[in-house]
Amino acid sequence: MENSLRDLIVLIFEGYLKRKSEHRLYQKDSTIPEQIISMYYQSNEEPQFNIIYNNFKRNYLYNESRIDETLSDEERKGLAKVYDYIKDYDFNKQKFDIFIEAIKIHMMLYSECPHPEFGGNLRDGSVILNNEKVEIPPAAEAKRFFQSFIGKKLPEVDFSNSVSIFDYINTCIYITTELIKVQPFNDGNKRTFRALLNLMFKQYNLPPVYVKTKERAEYKDALMKAMKKRDYTSLNQFYYYKICDSIYDLDISSELKPENPKHLIKK
Repeated sequence: MENSLRDLIVLIFEGYLKRKSEHRLYQKDSTIPEQIISMYYQSNEEPQFNIIYNNFKRNYLYNESRIDETLSDEERKGLAKVYDYIKDYDFNKQKFDIFIEAIKIHMMLYSECPHPEFGGNLRDGSVILNNEKVEIPPAAEAKRFFQSFIGKKLPEVDFSNSVSIFDYINTCIYITTELIKVQPFNDGNKRTFRALLNLMFKQYNLPPVYVKTKERAEYKDALMKAMKKRDYTSLNQFYYYKICDSIYDLDISSELKPENPKHLIKK
């Protein structure tokens, strides 16, 4: 990334972090996330994904374990394998397919469990989405919807058009949320499709995102609003901020401040 552009991103982040510390950041009318994402994306420099994903795995697994307390040690190991897979994924050498990659991710999630054959199998019965009043389609309909993504292309991003990347982000959020809603698997749907979303983000050098424990309620409200009312405004904005958080936490901050080994060990 050019130094001048990096300096500008850092400068904007100073305001971003100040607003965040004063609880003035998460506002729907704020354009700060769009500014940061546009500049980061248009830098045309591939991030250091090895560093980013090592930082991500540590923080994500820690927070995911606190959000979903039913996760077993085997499932945590499966999550780690998923993000090793995403870290090493090369869009120039591998043919991306929404359906196939989701099946692979689900298989990896359960690959360390006592019954790994559970992974990758689509449901035959009915399911409940965390006791929420969301209409989940029958198994056959969920399968048809999920299989409709076989061979479906994601939108291409125009590097000369700063709006184009947001069309791509919104499409990825929409697809993965709709797949969470139909619940094609018996279990692990949210983990699978959040991982798929991060894989989609990687195609255009966006960092992976994760929901922190303290953000769980906000994420759930935005997710339910999208599922029940098909209003994606809050969910899209939530993810814009999460991308910015990841740009700072996983990338920018590693150059601005020395690592604190004690902090990392604690995490």
